[in-house]
Amino acid sequence: MVQVMNDVDGLILAAGRSKRMGCGDKLKSILDDKSLLEHVIDRLGPQVGELFINANPELCREQSLTVIADHMEGFQGPLTGLWSALKSDQLSDASYLMMVPCDGPFIPKNLVAELYQLMVESDADIACVRYQSFAQPTFSLWNKRVLPAVEETLLVKKMGGFKPLLTELNTVYLDWPEQPLNPFFNINTPEDLAEAELLLA
Repeated sequence: MVQVMNDVDGLILAAGRSKRMGCGDKLKSILDDKSLLEHVIDRLGPQVGELFINANPELCREQSLTVIADHMEGFQGPLTGLWSALKSDQLSDASYLMMVPCDGPFIPKNLVAELYQLMVESDADIACVRYQSFAQPTFSLWNKRVLPAVEETLLVKKMGGFKPLLTELNTVYLDWPEQPLNPFFNINTPEDLAEAELLLA
């Protein structure tokens, strides 16, 4: 059963340049008769209070989701999407923000509840999935109080990735049990998309 975490906003990161995919709109790539974005919406939407997408608004005209565009020119890395969401006035008054990539169509349906429990128990800044001993920072839950630290990392230190913050802030890790189908599989290339189709066959 999917448990809704009403104190959590959901954010789908979809503002990347999709260079390895060979297109500018990877979120529309089709897997099993649905776009990657539709897969992620179906998986994450029921788990959070409100759902948002960080993307180019031009690519999301047909979507009903609230779009949060990047607040800076040029792609500085995925941290830009998190920062843009945290500083916008579009999010709800929920205390936490769950972040997932638009190219992760196999997100577990209990992911948010599991990360939320760990986050609250530890009063952590970040709760991050770890799978097969590797951290998966694009599948992570953030306390919205981290905005100043995110801003400093991105604007002052000029770092656009998540790893510095995972080290500097109070981060807890959730070791996800191994499964036949990797629930954190990322589709970055046409070959990845083909592999995902085979996994679902």
